[in-house]
Formats: sequence, structure tokens, C-alpha cells
Amino acid sequence: MSRGFTTAAARTVLAPLEGSSGGLPELIARRLGDAIRLGLIADGERLPAESELAARFGVSPVTLREALTLLREQGLVTTRRGRGGGSFVHAPADAHEPLRRFSVSELRDLGDQRAAILSAAAGLAAQRADPEEIRHLRELLERRRADAELAIAVAAAAQSPRLTHEEARLRSELGDLLRLGDVEDDALPRALVEAIAKRRPARAREVAARLVAAETERLIALRLAAPDLSEGEPLEVVARELDVVFAALGDLGARFAELEAARRDDLEPLRPAILALLADHPDLLTGAGIVTAPGLLADAPRWLEWWWLGPAGAAEALRVNLDPGAPDFYDYTATAWYATDEPRLAGPYVDYACTNQYAITMAVPVHGPDGAFLGVAAADVLLSRLERRVAPALAALAVPVALTNADGRVIASSEPSVAAGRRLRWRRGAERAAPVRDWLLVPVPSQA
Repeated sequence: MSRGFTTAAARTVLAPLEGSSGGLPELIARRLGDAIRLGLIADGERLPAESELAARFGVSPVTLREALTLLREQGLVTTRRGRGGGSFVHAPADAHEPLRRFSVSELRDLGDQRAAILSAAAGLAAQRADPEEIRHLRELLERRRADAELAIAVAAAAQSPRLTHEEARLRSELGDLLRLGDVEDDALPRALVEAIAKRRPARAREVAARLVAAETERLIALRLAAPDLSEGEPLEVVARELDVVFAALGDLGARFAELEAARRDDLEPLRPAILALLADHPDLLTGAGIVTAPGLLADAPRWLEWWWLGPAGAAEALRVNLDPGAPDFYDYTATAWYATDEPRLAGPYVDYACTNQYAITMAVPVHGPDGAFLGVAAADVLLSRLERRVAPALAALAVPVALTNADGRVIASSEPSVAAGRRLRWRRGAERAAPVRDWLLVPVPSQA
């Protein structure tokens, strides 16, 4: 496209846009902005002509210009007129700024994916790499940017186009972030290459996993120390907002019970309240609605009157397969948040039916005047959003701690080695109640 705008960068930036039903300028600005922040497009690089870039994205020049206006407002693009003019990249002065687009849980999840890909590739490379490829891996160790090329070269030595493509995609997503901070010595990269050279697949997989784990923990430590997490609100503030949401869900459930709904259309009067709930808590909630008890509605044995915030930020009706005979049947009656006798916070868990992200569900059971169970009024909280709210308060405590649910599953932690989703065990009496219902604050040792 232009000098410095590599094929790999173009493939990442120009991948098919999601959420194309609305907000295209914002989506394009976000895609280009992320690429600039991550260093995929070099500082000072001139972007392609507006007509060419619009064609690449598959949008009109007007839409593309709106996206560039947003980028100029963010200080990521400058525009010069006349001969030699155009739109030029202006990278953030703070090298750590790209790191702030990730939450700690997202960095951990990305590390899990990278470990799975690189470990598989390393094991196969130990079986398949020829002498020339091993020589190339050793040469990369001596190069200044071996950190950016070694993992991709290992995947290529595994003779796997898919693993190579996925490793390249993951490295593009991270950009130059792996070079931030005090980078560890090259002992693990050298051990990885030696395991491949000596045809030791199990050892190669183990070293690859350790290498990614070390990189991930370094990035998480840097993320926890980032300025945007240095100040924040007390846990009590988050707890109060959650209580407000629970109260709103109780009101939504009461309206649902009053409707005496017999068909799906009877639930339509609830939509303004559902959308208002999402609008009132945009930094916390990603979805909300009513989930009916099986057999309640005549035209839908199972039904979710559920709205969520799509990629463009607009509320969309959730569509899942509720046919018990379908291979992708979503049996919500088997979920922890549905099987509740009182208001509760369920999770964290991977919400594969909707957001495909780590989430917590706030649920309030609904009963009719006769006491019959009608369903659940509920709302989803993305763990990444909640983490940004509670991380400053955890970091301000005197010792490393983890915020967990009643079962000990970690929601957020101030210790880089303690991942969200991990189940902690602790000495009885060491924990203390958090301001949020049923959650605990558990001290954790460094490098737990």
C-alpha cells in the first residue's frame, strides 16, 4: 500500500469489519488507531490516498473521511495539504499507551492462546525442522529483533501454514509490546531453539510455554502499573452501582410478572426498561433482559427477551438457538445464573452464547402472584470492564490481593501471577468480605 505499511499490517488493519450495521467511521478509526498504537504502522508513515483506503475497507470516501477526522481528534493522524501532502501517522509519545487498550484479563487470555499455538508449533518443529531451518533459528537469536521473528520462524519450521498464520496474527495484535520494560535475558529463547535442534518435542513444548508465560507476566505487571490504573474509585463505589443494577433488575422482573405474558410479543413493553438499563450503566453492562421459564410462552417454549451492545455500540436483540434438537442448542436452564433462588452474581465464566468473552451475570429470579417461577431478570458484566473499575483499589492495598467469588474463583488481582478465572485456596480466616455481595478479598503471595 505504501512504504512501511507491510502486508502483515495491511492484513490486520483491513480484515473484514464487524458490526457493519452501524458506526462504520468509528469501527475504521478504532481499527486504524489500534494499528498505530501497536506500532503496526510506523510513526510518520503516510496513509494511502483516501480513495484507495476507502476501497480497501469497502466503504465510501465520505465514511473514510469521517474516520480520519476521528483519528485527527485523537491526535493519531495529521493532515497536510498541497504537493507531498496527505494523512500521516502520529504515534503516541508514551510507548506504554498501546498497552492500555488491553485489560489484565485480556492479556492473560492472549497469553493462553499464544502459549497453545507456540507450544504446538515448537513440538512439531522439533520433529520436522530441517538443518537449514534450525540454522535460521539460531541466527535469529543473534538479531536485535529476534523477539519479533523467532516465534513465527518456529511455526514455519513446524511446516504448518495455519500455525504460522496464527502466530503472525497474534504477533501483529501485540505489535512491539513485548519489547516494553526490562526484557528477560535470552536463556529461554536459546533453550527453545536447542530443544528443537536436539529433536526433543516435549522439552520444546515445555520451554515454549514458559517463554510465553514469562512474557505475559511482564506485560501484566506493566499493565497494573500503568497510569490509568494508578487512581480510581473505592470498591464501595462499584458495589453501590451493582446494587443499583440489582434494584433495576428487580423492577424489571416486577414489570415482567405484571404482564402475565402468554406470547413473545407480550414482552415488547419491557424493551424500553431494558435499553434504559444498558444506557444508564455503559461502563459496566454489556447485555440485559428477561429469560423466561420453559413453557411459559405459547409461541416459544424457551425465550430470551435480551438486548446487548454490539461491536458498534448500538443495542441489538440477541439471537441464540433455542431448539433442543439443534447441535448449537443453548440450554440456559443449565446455567448457574438461571438456577438461582435469590439475587446473585454468577461467574466469572466464558459467555460463549453471546459476547464470547469472560463475563459475570447478575440475576434476579421472578415469581408470579401465585408464587410460580416465571424466569429471570438478568444483566451481563464483562470482566474486562469490571477489572478496570476495581484494579486501582486492589493495587492500593498494602499486600497483593485477589478479588474472588464465594468459591474462590478470581475476578481480579493485583498480583501478575494470579490470573482471572483461577481458583484459589487459602488459609481459613485469611480472607475478608468485599463490599460486593458474596465476594471476598484474599491475600496472595507474590509469584503465587
